Amino acid sequence: MIVRFNTKAAHVPASVLETMERRTHQRLDAYFKEEAPDATVITVRIQEQKNMFKVEMTMPYIGHTLRTENQEREISLPALDKGIDVLERQMKKLRTKLGRDLRKKPELNEEATVPEPEEEEETVVRVKRYAAKPMRVEDAILEMDMLGHSFFMFSNAESGKIATVYRRKDGGCGLIELE
Repeated sequence: MIVRFNTKAAHVPASVLETMERRTHQRLDAYFKEEAPDATVITVRIQEQKNMFKVEMTMPYIGHTLRTENQEREISLPALDKGIDVLERQMKKLRTKLGRDLRKKPELNEEATVPEPEEEEETVVRVKRYAAKPMRVEDAILEMDMLGHSFFMFSNAESGKIATVYRRKDGGCGLIELE
């Protein structure tokens, strides 16, 4: 497991970064003990705005992308600890959900990438690109929930069309499919 820090928007001392890396390894190494040391890359992005530290953590896990975002005052360590707690809950939840699906065994996605923002334009605030693998609607809903998003675009394996699942206000899910 490799922990990669992005601190362009924050001043974080090297000693704090070392502590953050050590804590991340202590808490998450057990989940990746059967993998090669460089097989998984966890991206930690730290931003500082008006004495608030925002810590975003993104990582691939069993073919899905897990993400968390936390804010704390003064120092970024508590936000990191909360983020690791959230990632551990997401990993346990994902393993449980995939374990219940007897038709499909969990697969490791070698091509899982971390979405990275592109250059800003006047009207587009952020552009995300990711590799869309064909998946079933149920898998897309699971991916949307794991990312904590209200919608998720994917390639529908059943119809071969580009589709989007979204969370409805009543708590259910909707599906939009291109013709």
